Amino acid sequence: MKTPYYGMFSNRGNAKVQKVVDAARSERMKWRDVELMLYELSKDRKYPEAWDTAVRDAVYIELMETNGYALSGRIL
Repeated sequence: MKTPYYGMFSNRGNAKVQKVVDAARSERMKWRDVELMLYELSKDRKYPEAWDTAVRDAVYIELMETNGYALSGRIL
């Protein structure tokens, strides 16, 4: 399966963000916890764009399209 594009500068970066998305889904994380994971990823000099608005928006949209994620109340 091809890794979605999240606005990262490399395929490896998009794969790292996909891991955040997968964790958010499986752990039913709140949005603030997802943002914290993206912020922590952005501290790595290889992935500073992980905190960019475009990346956060792409992750948010991906999670909102996940069946039941928004309805779970975990987005807040």
